Amino acid sequence: MARDWLDASAGSDPDRLAVADRDERLTYAALRERARSLANHLNDAGTGSGDHVAIDLPAGVAHAVALHGAILAGAIVQSLPPNRRDAAQLAPGATIVDAATLAGVANAPASFNVPRRDLAEPLTRTLTSGTSGDPKPVELTAGNHLASALASSMNLGVEPGDRWLCCLPLHHIGGLSILIRAAIHGTGAVIEAGFEVRRVAALLERDEVTIASLVPTQLARLLEAGAPLERLRLLLVGGGPLPLDVLEESLDRGATVLQTYGLTEACSQVCTLAPGEARARAGSAGRPLSGTEIGIEDGEILVRGPTVAPASIAADGWLHTGDQGRIDPDGFLWVEGRRDDMILTGGENVRPERVEAALREHPDVAEAAVAGLEDREWGQIVVAYVVGTGGRELDPAALGEHARSLLERHEVPKRIVAVPELPRTASGKLQRRLLD
Repeated sequence: MARDWLDASAGSDPDRLAVADRDERLTYAALRERARSLANHLNDAGTGSGDHVAIDLPAGVAHAVALHGAILAGAIVQSLPPNRRDAAQLAPGATIVDAATLAGVANAPASFNVPRRDLAEPLTRTLTSGTSGDPKPVELTAGNHLASALASSMNLGVEPGDRWLCCLPLHHIGGLSILIRAAIHGTGAVIEAGFEVRRVAALLERDEVTIASLVPTQLARLLEAGAPLERLRLLLVGGGPLPLDVLEESLDRGATVLQTYGLTEACSQVCTLAPGEARARAGSAGRPLSGTEIGIEDGEILVRGPTVAPASIAADGWLHTGDQGRIDPDGFLWVEGRRDDMILTGGENVRPERVEAALREHPDVAEAAVAGLEDREWGQIVVAYVVGTGGRELDPAALGEHARSLLERHEVPKRIVAVPELPRTASGKLQRRLLD
């Protein structure tokens, strides 16, 4: 049951590290104590089972305390983006927990009777990343989170001394799931409020973390900084296509890089490579985790299983992801982008990811993003937006020649635009709809 996670972890090893940030570290006994104090406060104020709590705190130990305190109180918890209380994204009547709230309950009594919560009841309310439109709220049940944590551990393994680096936003499922998964397994979470290359590299140097979740741009920046990626037991990379050269360089340096595919509606991971498959299956997102099924219908990836949010299940019993992909004969998933990102130019289909991968092979290109621009003659034309390596000045004509050497004629961008950076969400995903 959801009510047992924190208590069980604190009971089995109260002195083990539960959560840390750059200023504070809490054992499981201390985390339970502070979470119970907040739960008492929330219940006394009339917030309890089935009510909504929104956390307005920066990523860190205090945020973890608020998360677990609200869970203990029986509430449905939502983490807010930093410095934003957007009413349109809040559940009606949500109670806000902020720094003032925590200060007011710092010395409150901690004895507490945890309300019973059925695994089918909602536990969290999380916004989608908004890569293809406005973010949408998704309610995930306690059972969704438990199934996700157990399936992840069956694939990756769990070691008592594991400390999972969380430098992804807590208001998205990639970051939030790290905190909940840690409590379920009784392992540690090391939270960074944002991604600072030198800071993360230093954590690796000191062996402060054993596992990390990153997006491709973060991994590329750590490589450039010479960070000791080989010191991590595992390094999960998701949230977008991972350039093959970045993957190969990481593997050559001894890092165990595992590509993963997931989404909010499926409580994070859907498919993830196993530790022994990183090099042999480079480019694949792996096979479905235990209990999860995937399918392909008209090129679209479908998902079903115990991690899928109940409200996201279609009439046919599947979650329709809107992502394109294929499943090879051995059951490995290969993700090929969003269905609505496909460009139709002169009657030919163009996958942006294929064009982006070709452009990134040029030594002067650090990042590339491709979109379709409406055109009277062609319907759409392929337009590429590129970021130079190390701030280099780019030559669109030379990049066009490079693209023509690798791509079909209809895939070659008709326009190549040099930009200082690409639009991304807080979790590092490309916002292709914002390209102009």
